[in-house]
Amino acid sequence: MTLGTKLYNLRNKKGVSLEKMALELHISKAAIGKWEADKSKPSVENLLKLCDTYETDIYELLEHVSNINFSKAKFKGHSYADYAESFTVNNSTPPELIESIIANQNKISVLVELQNELFVSLLAKSK
Repeated sequence: MTLGTKLYNLRNKKGVSLEKMALELHISKAAIGKWEADKSKPSVENLLKLCDTYETDIYELLEHVSNINFSKAKFKGHSYADYAESFTVNNSTPPELIESIIANQNKISVLVELQNELFVSLLAKSK
């Protein structure tokens, strides 16, 4: 399944029109249409907004998606914490929990970068 197909299915399952989704995400209807038609891909920030809207996480959103290639992804120096303002936070959420989540996301970013470097190294050795 492609990312566009998955996004289209999620939007229709939620029963939301292109117009309403565009308003929710503060993006053009045409951009969402291009994502769903696999003519372009959403930015990381927009992927995270989509996850919030569809009440899922990035791993579930990209699971079984065939047209996403992370080989050129640049994770170093970036973390999900950079996009924290994109998410809804319950006012009763303890600040310690939020800080712990951000710290864990930073650690995950480092691990992803190391994993990418390992993949590149393994691919280079296999050639």
